[in-house]
Amino acid sequence: MLLNLIKILKLNTSEHTKDNLLSNTHFHSILHIDVGNRPIIDWVNENKYIIFSEIVRYSEKMIKGELEHINAIMVSNLADNVVFILKNDSVDLTLKKAMDYFLGIEEYEQCGKIRDLLILISNRNKSIKDYGRKT
Repeated sequence: MLLNLIKILKLNTSEHTKDNLLSNTHFHSILHIDVGNRPIIDWVNENKYIIFSEIVRYSEKMIKGELEHINAIMVSNLADNVVFILKNDSVDLTLKKAMDYFLGIEEYEQCGKIRDLLILISNRNKSIKDYGRKT
């Protein structure tokens, strides 16, 4: 059933779609989760593992691609939608919240990925501070 809910939408940057206008990134896809007529908040609260896993995955793409922000996930129902937008200047806080969640459920593989991303962010910030540019 979950496979019926999750669709990967490919967005072409040359198309003037609503989602594309919300983003100024060069990453071309957003995870779209359609929950039908269920309240979005209920689905999100019941599926934190999916949300946090995708946040980690999109954070990695954003950090390694040196993007300023990225539209990662859109959860929609028949009446509304919510878009999770990751921003480079606050991604460390987002990853720390994901780390807390994964530590709580003892998902240490994800914790390792998050730790590595936080180290990458820290090293990049130190490089910018020391040399005034990204390396």
